[in-house]
Amino acid sequence: MSRFNIRVYGLLINEKKQVLVSDELIRGSYITKFPGGGLEFGEGTRDCLRREFMEEMNLKVEIGEHIYTTDYFQMSAFNPEHQIISIYYAATAMEEIKAPLRLKPFDFDERELKLYEETRGN
Repeated sequence: MSRFNIRVYGLLINEKKQVLVSDELIRGSYITKFPGGGLEFGEGTRDCLRREFMEEMNLKVEIGEHIYTTDYFQMSAFNPEHQIISIYYAATAMEEIKAPLRLKPFDFDERELKLYEETRGN
């Protein structure tokens, strides 16, 4: 049975025209993505994105204009029975970013790597 997986992402661009991306270690794969994630049942897309920014970065954001929704078939990288639909919005930080910002890709600290290992059961 095929299923739809709706993902909502925010494009946050600072005054220097830098775009915020998130490096994550997901199921053993290194992934670079925009902040955001999966829509939960009963949640609107903008509410989802505000929640995801709080969960991922402890950051209050204002959700701006709709930028793009995927209009082609995209199979999930993790489950071939799921079709991904991604919705992108502009986002603006309503406060200073407190999360550590790094310039080097996949520059995880030891705490993050330990947490990953614990969630994998290693």
